[in-house]
Amino acid sequence: MKKYFATILFVLMLVAMPIAAYATEGAPPSGKANVKFYITDETTDGYPGSAFSVTMKDNTGTTDSYHFTKGNSWGNNRTPVYTMTAPATYTVTVEGMESGYALIDTLTRDENITFETVMGGNPQVLWSIIKKESDLTKNEAKEESTNLQKTESKYTVSNEEADKIYQNFLSVTAFIANDTEWKNNFLQTYSLFPHAERYAAYVEGGTEDEYLAMSLYDRFVWSETYLKYAWAVNTGSFSDYFGSKENFQNHITNDIVNMMKNIPNSQKVIDAYLALADWQYDYVKTNGVPFNFINNRSYLEEVRKGEVEKEVDKDSSSVSDKKELSSAAKELYDDADDATKKQVKDKGIWDDTIGLISSNVITIGILVVILAACGIVVFRRRRKNVSDINNGDTHIDASDD
Repeated sequence: MKKYFATILFVLMLVAMPIAAYATEGAPPSGKANVKFYITDETTDGYPGSAFSVTMKDNTGTTDSYHFTKGNSWGNNRTPVYTMTAPATYTVTVEGMESGYALIDTLTRDENITFETVMGGNPQVLWSIIKKESDLTKNEAKEESTNLQKTESKYTVSNEEADKIYQNFLSVTAFIANDTEWKNNFLQTYSLFPHAERYAAYVEGGTEDEYLAMSLYDRFVWSETYLKYAWAVNTGSFSDYFGSKENFQNHITNDIVNMMKNIPNSQKVIDAYLALADWQYDYVKTNGVPFNFINNRSYLEEVRKGEVEKEVDKDSSSVSDKKELSSAAKELYDDADDATKKQVKDKGIWDDTIGLISSNVITIGILVVILAACGIVVFRRRRKNVSDINNGDTHIDASDD
């Protein structure tokens, strides 16, 4: 009997263990979060090591160490879960990796790993094991990347300082283009409020249709690196947006940051966005206009060409009007009798007349319209008087008031 009882007790314990583990994962204690770690071996031939250790230090200074082993943590569809303090921001230090290999953040591709925990939440941390590149391979890749940028990339900028900030912004935010959570909770904003009119107004040759044909991520890049700043310097008072850092934050960056904060593990994206925004703020304070990272030029260079072309068109139109008036005046002179021609030449006013007519096109046009209107009124009154006489209306009221 005892044997049967022991067997039944053993079976119940086996059943209870996963249930307890599931309950713990689903409902973490107060001030804690169940963090799930997804570790992927991205090496071609497989990572030769069997384990590594990770030290995680939160923003309060508390340090915890965890051990990850092959089969239990990666390579066997296993996803270890650890209950950790929340809310907190953790900085990760890796030890015990085989020489020539590294652990990186899967999304940012960075060895400097950080992540956040939210109280009561179940955050997911994505790491990858990769094989490090040799210095020679790095240089070749860098040279190839630079050449591709010159010929293919639609996101380029020459200023060295700006380039560093901008390329960091692109590399950190690139993953959100295909991330469902970012699409649903952030990028959809650029579908509801596309601001296509800004693209048409502040980008040379830009059209609303061209902007609306872009992906939501591309709209985000255009809007938050250039268009919003171009709009701000043309809207209301300059000091409302750029008078102080506080004004700038309240009217430009805070809304974006607050939306990003609602998405887990968003701090790196926020930091990259604010780094670029702060650079734009300093640039606008110094130059009065923003910098277009994508087209690699200042706002003034971006919009000036269009304004110059308008001025050229205006001047061309004016020259054309002058030529037509000059031609008309010459025809009038040719049709005049000899006495009139002699009088004009004697007074020496022919060239001056043409000059005056040419330089006062609008005034002359208005006068012609007024004179024509007066002529029509006089003609209609005369016609009415003649009609009244013909109808015998010749009675004159001579009665005294």
